[in-house]
Amino acid sequence: MNHRIPGIERTTAPDHQMADGSERTASNSTASDEVRATTRPTPAQWARTLAVGTVTGTLHLPRAQQHCHHHDHAHDPAHEQDDVFAQATVQQRPRNAESRTEAYGVQHLTDAWGGLLLLLDDGSPLHQRLLELESDSRWSGIPAVLDVLDVPPGQAVLPRARLCVTGWVESILPADQRRVAQTAAAVRPLGALLDVGTTRRIWRLEIADVRVTTTSGVHLLEDEQFTTAVPDPLYDDEDGIVAHLETNHRDALIGWVLGELPEHQARETREVAVVGADRYGLDVLVTIGGGTTTLRATFDEPVRGEHDVVRALCRLFGCPCGGTGSTHKTA
Repeated sequence: MNHRIPGIERTTAPDHQMADGSERTASNSTASDEVRATTRPTPAQWARTLAVGTVTGTLHLPRAQQHCHHHDHAHDPAHEQDDVFAQATVQQRPRNAESRTEAYGVQHLTDAWGGLLLLLDDGSPLHQRLLELESDSRWSGIPAVLDVLDVPPGQAVLPRARLCVTGWVESILPADQRRVAQTAAAVRPLGALLDVGTTRRIWRLEIADVRVTTTSGVHLLEDEQFTTAVPDPLYDDEDGIVAHLETNHRDALIGWVLGELPEHQARETREVAVVGADRYGLDVLVTIGGGTTTLRATFDEPVRGEHDVVRALCRLFGCPCGGTGSTHKTA
């Protein structure tokens, strides 16, 4: 969502980062210090949000017809795990060297307990490759790496997080396919889950290692951190929330930005764009002269779902919602 403010000359914008490299965070909440202590999603929350499957992932599997070093240490437990994951992880090598893995786009999902599932079309290249690897006696489980990259609304900024899960892919018995599909539908009710057992199949990714990269660094998560974290309730409809801001809160958003900036910077502001929305607030990208900075608009309390967003925006900007009662644009 871009709000261009005409009639202002371009100059060089100052750097709004703090000495420790953190971005400026707007102080707009009247909530207690305890509530305001968390103003952005945690790494574990980002991991669970990306694991839900709103954006599709990439599954890396061992490349076909490749010598397996597992044979060289068949009776050496100390080497067994390292050798297995060497086949599933791309190592540093000369640019002209062949990759050790094959990459496949995949629709991943989670069950209610945070378990990772893969939803595949029968006969698809990924399904066929998993069947081949499952029949290979070298593997007791198919080593794999799931890579999921955040897609910000409008793609106006760099991805905010990246999830990397290492583990083993295992098949699910035909008799259990529908039951597992129901557990996945309870988290994210995709229509494709209705075809499980007929034209689609679910496989399970048993998790060995969960890492998530955010602006604060790379985080290795404990099992409990990952499974107990709650996905962000707004991620599935960030674009709809941005559309609501465009329709019902445009002037209020610009007014809020101009009120947050020093007067001389407000005069040089040329564009305003919401580039992120989560349970804790909004990320607002502001073009000031020839540079940009990001302001954080924090809700007075975390929202629990889409039904809370309208009220949170009204309290944030001090403006009416227009009576829509929804984050979606109305006719």
